[in-house]
This record gives sequence, structure tokens and C-alpha cells, in this order.
Amino acid sequence: MLSYSFAPAAPAPDETPPQDGPITLTRDSISLTVDPSYGARLTSLKYGDRELLNVVRDSTGFTYGSTAWPSPQSDWSWPPPAALDREPYTVQKVDEHSVLLLGKEDSSGLVFQKRYRLGPDSDIGLTYWLTYNRDTARAVAAWEVTRLPYTGRIEFFADSVRTEKSDGVVESQDSFRTIYLDDRHPAPAKVFANLDSIPVRYYVDGLVLEKHTVVQDFYRVAPGQAPLEVYIEPQRKFAELELQGDYRELRYGETATLRTKWRVVAY
Repeated sequence: MLSYSFAPAAPAPDETPPQDGPITLTRDSISLTVDPSYGARLTSLKYGDRELLNVVRDSTGFTYGSTAWPSPQSDWSWPPPAALDREPYTVQKVDEHSVLLLGKEDSSGLVFQKRYRLGPDSDIGLTYWLTYNRDTARAVAAWEVTRLPYTGRIEFFADSVRTEKSDGVVESQDSFRTIYLDDRHPAPAKVFANLDSIPVRYYVDGLVLEKHTVVQDFYRVAPGQAPLEVYIEPQRKFAELELQGDYRELRYGETATLRTKWRVVAY
């Protein structure tokens, strides 16, 4: 997960952004739908006709699809800042396999820009630029939060894990960890994991969603967070697979960047 000062990209001068409404990108077996009107959220990820995201929208509208937040959560508690998470974004540029979107500035001075790009190998490149526009310094990281159906399993390698609210959520064999999304876990729980390798894998319905990011020695985690976090809600039938970006101090106009790569394959 890399962080550095970056000038957010602008649309090409000869390209007119499309009208509002969901945008679906398709390449080979992958289709990805983005909703600019609702926080530039990913509302669908399909391999053929099989859906991988939780697409059931509850009355709050918070717990479906994939989004991005600022980290740590202690800075804003709950719900996430509306301007970053669920208010409309402007479509800056769209082509056959990618879309670039810019959000509104939050009252804290933070603004997100998001880019989603379909690659040639059933892969998806996701980039989140979190820019700070205040005169005082602020430490922050970008944070990718992906809601999954409560079925299948999540696998990863981690040096250590800790849980909140419920023990026994993670099954371990040395550093290899598994979280089963089934009825063996009756209550909500949160897992915080110190990754020692990538990717993190989600298995469901004959498919695997791999999430890749960068974990290096210089990587800094926001207070109270972890490089990988998994939140399960058995009763509400969803789970969250979360990746944290590098936590750094920003001054006016500086940007923290989180890049992830997803890959979907049949097994």
C-alpha cells in the first residue's frame, strides 16, 4: 500500500463525461458496475452470471457493494462521512475498460478520487486518492471496504490475529488462517490480521476473488486498525473484507494513495 503526494487526474480535454447513472464495465467474463450517484460505490462484480458482492441494500444503504473510507475509524465513529461514502461523485472520465470519479470535499477537508480499471487477465485495478485540503496537518489512510455475501470462506496468511466481540472465528494452521462464513458463527465479530503475504482469497460458488495489495516494512497502520480486517454479520448475511492503506501525515493538497488489485477466477 503506497502513499505519496499525487495530483488527482483530470479528464481528457476532448472527452465528455457521461450522464449520471450506473456504469457497467465488461471485459471477457468480468463485469463491474459503479454507481456515481451513491459514493462511486461498486454495486456489482460478476464473473459470467455469478455475483460476488453483497448486493442486498438494507434501509440504511450502508452495507452493500464496495466502498472506501478514511482511516482510522476513531476519527469519525459511525456512520462513515457521507460526502466520501455515499453522496454523488462526478464522473471525470470513462472508456471501455475504466472509469475515474471525483467526490465532494468532506467537512474535514478530505476528498476521494477513485479509479476502477478492468485488466486483461480477469483482474481489476482499483486506486483511491485521498486528498486533504486544510492548512493544519492530519494523519490519515485510505481504507477499502468490500461487502460479501455471508457464504463461502476467506483464507489468508497472517503472523498474528486478534478478534473483537467473539473468539473462535478464525481457524489457524500455523500462519494459515481461514474464516468460514456459515452458521458456526452466530454473532457479529471483527478480525484484525497482520498479513505476512498476499493475496487474501474469498471462495464462493466455484469462484475465488483474490485481493492483492502491498505490505512492506515501511507500511504504517492507523491506530486501532490492521492491514487486513474482516467483519462478519451472520444475522444480516454479509461480511466485510477490508484492506488498510499506509497511514501518514498530510498537509494542504497532499494525497494518500491506496492501490489494490482484484482477480476473479473459477476453480
